[in-house]
Amino acid sequence: MLGAGIAIITALAWAGSSIILKSLTTRIDTLSLNTLRLWVGSLILLAFIPLSGRGADFIHTPFLPLVYVIASGIIAMAIGDSIYIKSLSLLDASIAFPIAQCSFPVLTVLVAVFFLGETFTWSTGAGAGLVVLGIYLIAAAGKRAKIPPVQGTVTWKGVICALTAAAAWTAAVATLKIGVVGMDAFVAAGIRIPASAIVLSALAVCRRKKGTLQLREYGLRAIGLAAAAGILTYGVAAVGYVTAIQLIGAGRTVLLTTTAPLFVLPFSILILKETPTRYTIAGTFVCVAGICLVVA
Repeated sequence: MLGAGIAIITALAWAGSSIILKSLTTRIDTLSLNTLRLWVGSLILLAFIPLSGRGADFIHTPFLPLVYVIASGIIAMAIGDSIYIKSLSLLDASIAFPIAQCSFPVLTVLVAVFFLGETFTWSTGAGAGLVVLGIYLIAAAGKRAKIPPVQGTVTWKGVICALTAAAAWTAAVATLKIGVVGMDAFVAAGIRIPASAIVLSALAVCRRKKGTLQLREYGLRAIGLAAAAGILTYGVAAVGYVTAIQLIGAGRTVLLTTTAPLFVLPFSILILKETPTRYTIAGTFVCVAGICLVVA
């Protein structure tokens, strides 16, 4: 029960982080928001690693795995997460989150089957089909629904950003799988996240004249919320995910954390005052069912 509870808390943390990020997209630009979030995550992990006795492993990471892990972090967090946050500025969280989060595991499984030689089963194919159907309901069918002109509006630019983010996360997983063999999960995270933060910080500094990283203009509340998103993602969810895998195994953990899109729906209604259409709600449930088949 403990492991299952931790997995559910992990899903809640991911959902909560996306809700916070969505609320900030009108006040902080994408690059600054992701940079702030990544630095909070970096500080959490860099403090945790020595306290947990992993300092020696962190310092003595071999060169080639280090390169792969850093590359995976830049692809996933500096590029993928930034594109995902951009999709949140273009779509409701109840639309962007299920599109990105549900297409990601399907793309990852397909890459594993076609490029890494893993077994393809009927449940994988059926699950992938359900996820595609769910995304269609959320994006294409939802676009034709008679809904208010601002909330709930689906733009293809936002959909493409959400799918591109999922593709970047998938590429990062493939890269990480090569580099992380024999490496502690927290050590890998402690390398990936700060590396991504450094890359984004360098880019943000170059764009300061264009309004990036103007911390005084954001206000303490917005900066605090960005920090909270980082804590939820890299403190609660990252630690919870690994802990749940250790307690109940990877398969059950993945199944339980696929409930994250379902948590976004009530959060988006209660906190963001979004009005998901029946297509969005149905599509989200279909996507989650598809993921359950894919990872079963």
